[in-house]
Amino acid sequence: MLSVFVSLGVGRFALGMLLPAMATNLGLGYVQMGGISSAGFVGFLLGALWVQRLRPRHGERRLIFRAMMVMIATMVGISIAGSFVPLLILYTGTGLGSGIALVCTINLTRRWFTSKWRGRANGLIFAGAGLAIILAGWAVPLINSTMGPQGWRLGWLGLAAVCLPLALFCRIIVRNRPADLGLRPFGTKAKTKNQSWGSRAAKQAAPRASLRFLIMRLGAIYFLFGLTYVVYATFAVTTLVREHGMGGAQTGYFWIGLGFFSLFCGPLLGALSDSLGRRVGISLALLLQGCAYALMAYGNSDGAVYLSIALFGLSVLGLPMIITATAADYLTPRRAIGVIGTITVLLGLGQILGPILAAMAAAYSGSFTPAYLAATSLVALAIAITLTLPAPSK
Repeated sequence: MLSVFVSLGVGRFALGMLLPAMATNLGLGYVQMGGISSAGFVGFLLGALWVQRLRPRHGERRLIFRAMMVMIATMVGISIAGSFVPLLILYTGTGLGSGIALVCTINLTRRWFTSKWRGRANGLIFAGAGLAIILAGWAVPLINSTMGPQGWRLGWLGLAAVCLPLALFCRIIVRNRPADLGLRPFGTKAKTKNQSWGSRAAKQAAPRASLRFLIMRLGAIYFLFGLTYVVYATFAVTTLVREHGMGGAQTGYFWIGLGFFSLFCGPLLGALSDSLGRRVGISLALLLQGCAYALMAYGNSDGAVYLSIALFGLSVLGLPMIITATAADYLTPRRAIGVIGTITVLLGLGQILGPILAAMAAAYSGSFTPAYLAATSLVALAIAITLTLPAPSK
């Protein structure tokens, strides 16, 4: 949970709260703002690719710590950067550390929890990002009101200071495998060993062509999710400031609301996906996100805006953990690692394209409404693909 707090909550979502003040102070346009966000996801993509080569040699425990330290160092660098290009380079490094730490953390849940509990476990772990969002929503407006135009610099520095003891704690506590502590995966029963071999054989017996088609569908869903959610996560606060006339304190409440509702997202959707199936969990998460985008595009009242943030918070962190649990359900453990890495690359590609395309649309139209409407349509396509997923073998 603390690893996700740093890698996803601070490394990804904190930017949305800090970006408007950065843009105002440094004179950044929409395309430059989108470029900074996309640079983080370029780093995330590189990290997701690189981690597959690093993991066998170093193990998740060491990689998580080192990736967090890279993030902390680059956030300190961002706090003193004075122009667009250094920000671009440094935030790429933040994304690199985020990608490595997040993929390693997700991989640990596969080892520590059986399939029956994996969705709920991932849900609780992803609540760490919600806690980071709440922290940013409370601290950033407070710092900006005290420090003025340079407050975003102290914001990045303060977040780095918070992350340092968390990185040290993870280095001490995290273990790569239950066997390192003389334990078995949570949820293991006495006869699970024989049952797991049967399940593994059943998975291996599936035709290779059908597995390839399945992986393509999971990758398409993850790509569309990355392409759409990142528009909201990056530009929602900017939209509220520039198009709705909200002040810093009010956007802080907005961001705190996002973090609060996201605390319940993982446990609720994780439990639903464990009991009702992964298709139901993925479809519900996407449906809530689509409604959030539509409300942000058309909602003219504060009530519509806060309903939008509630729906987005209740869904955004749920889909990644359900997707990864789905891959682990369909595939053997060894193949699941590679597939999760592959579809995470597709997620990264979507996250790279989303901010740039949304910023270009906003620069042309003067509003982010077209980007939110496009995101709603793409979410509908993702739901249609989700409904074609087969049930995993028991």
